[in-house]
Amino acid sequence: MCTPAGEPDPTPHERWWIDLGDVAVVPLVEIPRLLIEPEEFFPGVVDTAAPGSAWYLEPPWYDPDRRRLVYTIQSFLILSPVGTVLVDGCVGAAKHRSRPEFHMREELWLERLEETGVTPEQVSDVVLTHLHVDHVGWSTRWVGGRWRPMFPSARHHVTGPELDYWRGDSGRAATARTGDYMSDSVEPLAEAGLLRVCAMDEVVDRHVRLVPAVGHTPGNVCVQVSGSNARLLITGDTVHHPLQLSDPRVSTRYCVDPHRAAITRRDLLGRAAETGTSVLPSHFAAPSVGRVSSVGEGFEFEPALDLLRTGPPPRSRSPRSRSEA
Repeated sequence: MCTPAGEPDPTPHERWWIDLGDVAVVPLVEIPRLLIEPEEFFPGVVDTAAPGSAWYLEPPWYDPDRRRLVYTIQSFLILSPVGTVLVDGCVGAAKHRSRPEFHMREELWLERLEETGVTPEQVSDVVLTHLHVDHVGWSTRWVGGRWRPMFPSARHHVTGPELDYWRGDSGRAATARTGDYMSDSVEPLAEAGLLRVCAMDEVVDRHVRLVPAVGHTPGNVCVQVSGSNARLLITGDTVHHPLQLSDPRVSTRYCVDPHRAAITRRDLLGRAAETGTSVLPSHFAAPSVGRVSSVGEGFEFEPALDLLRTGPPPRSRSPRSRSEA
């Protein structure tokens, strides 16, 4: 783990994007630093009395003073010559949620989107990697006394097993504990005819395809992004924190099938290491994107600083909306 001399070292608040050649991936950060008690996600795994004993218990992944894991809440805007694809929708604004950090948030995420120069009407596709509260919120916005789709021209992709689970008894029980995000962030999409049930290996366009990643949830997917110069795997919640790179067997208490999640994680990381594909986990602290290499039974993570660019992405990569194409 190191930062090569002369390379940029982005902070959580710096504006940066990922350069894949003819495709740009722009992180839209809603919460740069969400501090999580290790026992909440990884009961009995993290020795908080020994910070610094492993690379993943050091900044920026860990806050040693508060003995908390550091997560980032963010989604990703993919700008290519053929489409504008949003991967996940963070927490959202003005929504009632059980977690205090998620409850009745303001519209800071929307400001981040506006900075890219892309309007909601220009988003052609939204991929929901899975239906958890911090991945669907900006799918809708309160307008005219009701929840309405935020991206009115976009196809919203979700897999069948995922949608069935969260509409079933187990899913309804879970949303009752977090705040009913299905009612305010997902079902309005179906009512508007914008929710598309897709295959686990759906090809969204020639630059973007889904990769099955069952385990964290029943229909969980990752997103592979292919540019002219590089390829990237957005891993979503298949990997929550770098400690799961060190030991891929460790799943979170929020995984529906922890054993399957561990197998999926090991397989995806192994393929990324073999092919040199960069990985972009949804909740890693900035700069988030990196390359993994096999070390024993686990993996190490090196930030892919060569792919990072600061400032706004080139306007030439801002594509037309689906309706304009």
